[in-house]
Amino acid sequence: MPDLTNQQIYISASLVALPLFVLWSWRQRRLNIEAAEMAQAPTKTVVIIGGSFAGIGVAHGLLKEVPSAKVVLVNPSEDLYFNVASPRLTTRPNDIPREKYIYPIAPVFHKHANAKKNFEFVLGKATSIDLQGKNVIVQVNSGSSKTLAYDYVVIASGSTSNATTGTNSLQVPFKQSGSGKIEAELKAAQEAIKAAKSVIIGGAGAVGVEFAGEIAEAYPGVEVTLLTNSDNVLFGLREPTRQKAAKILKQKGVKILTDKTVTSASKDAGKWSVVTADDQTLTADIYVSTTGVLPNNEFIPASLLNNNGWVEVDNHFVSKTDPSVYAVGDITQYSARLLSRVSGQVSVLISNLKADITGKGKRAAYKDDPSRMVVMPMGKSTGTGQIGSFTPPGFMVSFVKGKDYFTGSAKKFISG
Repeated sequence: MPDLTNQQIYISASLVALPLFVLWSWRQRRLNIEAAEMAQAPTKTVVIIGGSFAGIGVAHGLLKEVPSAKVVLVNPSEDLYFNVASPRLTTRPNDIPREKYIYPIAPVFHKHANAKKNFEFVLGKATSIDLQGKNVIVQVNSGSSKTLAYDYVVIASGSTSNATTGTNSLQVPFKQSGSGKIEAELKAAQEAIKAAKSVIIGGAGAVGVEFAGEIAEAYPGVEVTLLTNSDNVLFGLREPTRQKAAKILKQKGVKILTDKTVTSASKDAGKWSVVTADDQTLTADIYVSTTGVLPNNEFIPASLLNNNGWVEVDNHFVSKTDPSVYAVGDITQYSARLLSRVSGQVSVLISNLKADITGKGKRAAYKDDPSRMVVMPMGKSTGTGQIGSFTPPGFMVSFVKGKDYFTGSAKKFISG
């Protein structure tokens, strides 16, 4: 093989480098053009109602994907409450440090380079949406009213429950209330539970089962009665999971009453009276309802809601009656209101909102997953759950969730 001269080597290297340089130059030119177009594009304002996991996720996504947009996040509290841990927080007040379940909202957006210019956090409660004028009316915490104009509005106000609001139940913050006083509500619930000698829990879904197990372990000797309107706890889950949950609760001393539908609950002279559909009256020091969810929809126009009060959206998370309105998370008609579904929903919404604002990019469609994945600790050492067709053993539930109810990794849910 003949030796190559320096000139031949130089020419060969040039033939390789030249196409790469042309490709790099073209790529840089396209990036500069896109940046210039983005900078010159008219700025749109997106008002997000609700500093929920979903609302915070949307704000992060917009600041990343649509840096020209003005993002306004409205919430009645400065903080996010990691309500996933509520069964443990209400029964073991000193078990989990505050910084692992209370997170200031505004600081999590400081990492975005465009946040100083294009992000605003409004501390207040949305009271109405003017669809025709494209305004959100907010009662700010100072007592005054503020009008926020929008090009698009994202409703992420979530859901609540009778226990959270204290309606025919001891007030227990299983969800974040709109009062902005979550720590005071949590402390009051902790004190009431600690003082109780008898507890009735209405509803044997995941929250009811977790709550009953946590009380029984934290306060052995307290009489805990769990009411379910079906033939066993955890209606809708696989039979092995249901049977295992009932067995664990009974081992902890929880009394399970089946086929009991609560028709009324009231407190008189320091005692709660609970009446069931079969005319049985039960009494206890406290009664806690863990049944059902209710939409936080007081400010939402009726034209956006279905017959059950949820915002009706298509599979792009766009309102079926107003294309400038998006909704995501618990407030929509999708019935699987689980934290595990939020990131997938937010991702779809961001893709579509970005396409609407910029006129570019593909629209995404959401496909609801019918499979169930839930793990339920009943105290620190055991629990049960359902992962597809698998019922995890108690030690696995303890390792995955029972130690700290995910508070060790809670920050990742809002860090963006």
